[in-house]
Amino acid sequence: MSDWSHNVAAATSAAEDTQAAEVRAEQRFDEAHARAQAAGNVAQARDTTEFRDWLAAREATDAAWGQWALVMDSKPHA
Repeated sequence: MSDWSHNVAAATSAAEDTQAAEVRAEQRFDEAHARAQAAGNVAQARDTTEFRDWLAAREATDAAWGQWALVMDSKPHA
């Protein structure tokens, strides 16, 4: 396997793992949002750790796929 292929595989795996973590964070936020909605104060969901964690996870996913794109763009010419 070439260095580039190895780097693509690593970047893909990292991005997929990061995206999976984002999905889990979103699920936790959805639960917090549902609790806030049940309490009659949906706005309080934005003041939760779950919300902040989800936003951070979204940023991490964007960064990981950005890194993947950089690796893809570095493909050596044949």
